Amino acid sequence: MTLRLLAGAPFAGTGRDMNSLTDQELIAALQDRLEFNRRALNDLREVTLKLETTNRKLQESESLKSHFLSNIRNEINNPLAAILGLATQITGEVGGEQGALIARLIYAEAYALDFQLENIFVAAELEAGDAVPSPALTDAAAITAEVTCQMALQSKAKKLSLRRVGLDTLPLVTDPRMLQLMVRNLLANAIEFSPEGSVVEIEVRGGQGEMRITVRDTGAGIDPADQEAVFDRFRQLDAGSTKSHRGHGLGLSITRSLAELLGGSVLLESAPGAGSTFTLVLTELAHDFQALAPEGNFVLFGQTELF
Repeated sequence: MTLRLLAGAPFAGTGRDMNSLTDQELIAALQDRLEFNRRALNDLREVTLKLETTNRKLQESESLKSHFLSNIRNEINNPLAAILGLATQITGEVGGEQGALIARLIYAEAYALDFQLENIFVAAELEAGDAVPSPALTDAAAITAEVTCQMALQSKAKKLSLRRVGLDTLPLVTDPRMLQLMVRNLLANAIEFSPEGSVVEIEVRGGQGEMRITVRDTGAGIDPADQEAVFDRFRQLDAGSTKSHRGHGLGLSITRSLAELLGGSVLLESAPGAGSTFTLVLTELAHDFQALAPEGNFVLFGQTELF
């Protein structure tokens, strides 16, 4: 006996009309169709859930970017206004110790402004996929020493001591500009969140194609639940109009992105009240150049002259 549903109507997936199917074949075909519809419904639910999640993330991203744009205006306008004001005082023929003090302040504000803009430009390159490493044989220890000297004024303003330990030279084939920016961001973060009168330690270790630059501070520390969030772009744990620390929420995210672009990573060890330890880990990039860029200068076309 066969079921007669729609005479002569073909049954999808069988190539035969319903009248030629046995009861068992028809039941099996119906079960297959029901199973197909069930899977399609589950797939639709998953797609809907992903769309809802994506939409929520887009809304969060827009909110973070809006806060970032508001914040970055202050981060750029404040040092720029200070530079203009201080420069005006110098034009009034201020000399002696007061003139030297003003000159140091101008340098510190100009350095801070250059640092902010460099992070913004690199973030834009990363966002557009235009950040491409330019490997050169680089002395990672010398770059670390140079950045430490550049940030001496910031540390003195907070009565901090910057202590370098480890290797005095560490040749490694990597991108010197990216390495310099990563070290600047890690050191700036440590200085910003360290209490006055404390010590920030910068340690350089490595060899045989690997490098580890560790920055330790004795600040408030970071709760384990928040440690991943500090690497999110535009996000700051200390945010809002009452925030007590400078910054725009780009430094650590850029550092991690650049490290991963160079095949490395950034490690974080921290706990509330115990300070924070950030470690930049890089391995050597494949490269044929033999010229040395000791202070982060680019070396082009294998020439030995530094630019």
